[in-house]
Amino acid sequence: MDFGNATLDEWVEVLLKGNNGDCARQLCESLDKQDYQLRMTRDLDQARAYFPRRFDGEPEARYGLVASSRDKSLRRLGIFNDYLSTSRIRLGPWYGDGDESDLSCRHLQDCITEFQAQGLELDGVLLAWGTDFRRDDGRWSDTSARQYRAGTHVSDPFQLRFNAYRVMLTRGRNGTVIFVPPLLELDETAAWLQECGVRMLAFE
Repeated sequence: MDFGNATLDEWVEVLLKGNNGDCARQLCESLDKQDYQLRMTRDLDQARAYFPRRFDGEPEARYGLVASSRDKSLRRLGIFNDYLSTSRIRLGPWYGDGDESDLSCRHLQDCITEFQAQGLELDGVLLAWGTDFRRDDGRWSDTSARQYRAGTHVSDPFQLRFNAYRVMLTRGRNGTVIFVPPLLELDETAAWLQECGVRMLAFE
């Protein structure tokens, strides 16, 4: 599939604007017919087990874990998306190494953020959705996002979250699995993703 899939870009835009579930669902169905899989799970272990099975026998396939830099909830689930952790990642080995390397993205352990994902091309992306950008009473909210340091000039933090998730949702060439943590505050987000056509992950 072409990495610059126009249907995927359109689906992401409709999903994040958050006001037309029917349109998003139709676009998602179109992607599915193109063999581009958008799936969701609330079980991180299930998501991590899926990719080795999906790309079984394809040692050159690359799949990795991506999460927002401003989320505060994922660290307690073992997804270390904080600046100190992600700044230690060696991006060359992360993108390029195979299973023999502990640094490879294929192990789905080391997480990169939207900044390190700029220009990224992976066959599959495991996107850990954070509470920093969540549905709340029918609208997107960034009220739970990690705050910026005092003195940092950020004119529109909400737009930055919007853009971050747009980047992360469009990084996979063949599909994306969205892990929505089983947290009460993310239940509405999970429901919106399903309304927009994202099917629950199953080993097919």
